[in-house]
Amino acid sequence: MKDGLMWLLQANDTGYPSGGYAHSYGLEELVRAGVVRDGEGLERFLSKQVVPGLLRFELPFFARAHGAAAAGDAGALVELDGELDGWRIAAELRDASRRVGSQRLELLWRLDGGELVTGHRRSCPRSHHLVVTALELRELAVGVAGRAFAYQAVVAGTAAAMKLMRIGQTACQGILYRVLGELGGEVDAAVLREVDGFFNPLLEIAALRHAFANERLFIS
Repeated sequence: MKDGLMWLLQANDTGYPSGGYAHSYGLEELVRAGVVRDGEGLERFLSKQVVPGLLRFELPFFARAHGAAAAGDAGALVELDGELDGWRIAAELRDASRRVGSQRLELLWRLDGGELVTGHRRSCPRSHHLVVTALELRELAVGVAGRAFAYQAVVAGTAAAMKLMRIGQTACQGILYRVLGELGGEVDAAVLREVDGFFNPLLEIAALRHAFANERLFIS
């Protein structure tokens, strides 16, 4: 039996090979377009674009997937994974989610190849990152698991920013500290909300443009 806290730390460690380092989730194009230029712009982007999407859509949806995983409902997990395709308009963001998710799922299967994980890998090998994270953390309380998922989303932005702009680790940690502080107090309410969607045209357009960029540092 694995220790829940230790597993949470391992699954969210930067050394965990999720493949997320290869994706900026639209941030690269926003930097190229001058929408995000510096630390202030990065913090504004995370606070005004990423956090609202987490609170209004991704965390409520994550709670559904976590509930299905905790109940061992393999069919519901596959259905939710398919439903996510309909919510992610930009093909590049869908592909990024599935690339990271499939890599996490493969590693999860190697580490914890129980019946539910093995069955999901067989039925849905290119699962979305959200669904795989819910499967990974199914034994933890939904609020704790939701915070871990939200952390992954926010830290992806600061990690990508250090490769795209003149911004250092200290500045990024300050931004991360403030944004996570703002987000953390809202997670428990977010995982109880109904899923009603969240339209983010800035990120969608950035992802669509990024797919046709002449040069790219990140896949998405």
